[in-house]
Amino acid sequence: MQIYQTRGGDIPLPPARENKNVSKKKAAKTAASRKHRKKGLAELLVTGAILITAAAIAASLFFYFRPFTPQDVVNAGKHLAASVSGHITEGLDILWEQGIGRLFSRTDAPSSASLAEGSPRSPGGEKDQDTGNIVPFLDHTTDLGQASDFSAEPVYRAKEDSIFTFMLDTALGPMLYYSQGDIRWKDYLYGGQDPISSYGCGPVCVAMIINSFSPTGIDPIGMADWSAANGGYARHGGSYHRLIPDSLSAFGLQVESVTDRSVEHVSELLRTNHILVALMGRGSLTQNGHFIIIAQLCANGNVYIADPANYENCTKEWELQLLMDELKDADDSGAPLWAVSVPALTK
Repeated sequence: MQIYQTRGGDIPLPPARENKNVSKKKAAKTAASRKHRKKGLAELLVTGAILITAAAIAASLFFYFRPFTPQDVVNAGKHLAASVSGHITEGLDILWEQGIGRLFSRTDAPSSASLAEGSPRSPGGEKDQDTGNIVPFLDHTTDLGQASDFSAEPVYRAKEDSIFTFMLDTALGPMLYYSQGDIRWKDYLYGGQDPISSYGCGPVCVAMIINSFSPTGIDPIGMADWSAANGGYARHGGSYHRLIPDSLSAFGLQVESVTDRSVEHVSELLRTNHILVALMGRGSLTQNGHFIIIAQLCANGNVYIADPANYENCTKEWELQLLMDELKDADDSGAPLWAVSVPALTK
């Protein structure tokens, strides 16, 4: 206690008052400092966990895919890009179906989602059930197909971003055509390695048949994934021949090897509710093995085909003898010719 000395005597001073505002500021500053330290520690822990997880994933991918080449890195990038593009397209189609489509008229093609995973088509096959859009039938011509027209490499429409949507008449009924060059899947990597546009004639052919004549709706991407998971994919070689009987049987269709490949017998199959998957060999038709579908018999004995690599070939007539002469010289898994039918139609 302090004392003031005066003439009248000593007078004690009152006790000093504590500055409460200063104390409150010190306490708030201390609390903020503690909170900042806790937040900084949490951020460090989260960042460390992310880095450790990323390193683990990178290491796993490295050891899983070794040895790899620069081309494999490029293919992986294309696979990722195709996957992202597919998700974007699916999202746009959902938006379209939920109301945006009412603002515009889109009659060029059904949505990719409806074609990829739609329910079985109506008996006429002309209308997509999900969108109500008409899918036109391909107009056939009387032009005769030439051997030089055949190639395993896809032929694109004038527009590089084409979506192929039309029906084909076949001995089994209307069939929705799929092209290897369709923008929805041409860059998708079959087996994670090879683009469908160059190596996917096998899964594209069976996808056409399964999607149109079985209870299951499936597109070439789904079929390529099924093939890769079930032993049908051949790295940098397309598909093993077993893909044809294995896939068609798995999806409830009847498939059998055709050993009598005379024009008379094959014509009779086409007249009796069968279509044929043909493996064309190296020769005047193609320099590589290539799957096509022999779809329908003409009145003059020629045939119409479904060629996944060239939609124009589907418009022309083909001499059946020419196709039989150019079949690949192979005899495993029932190759090179299979007859396909729907069990209910052949009973």
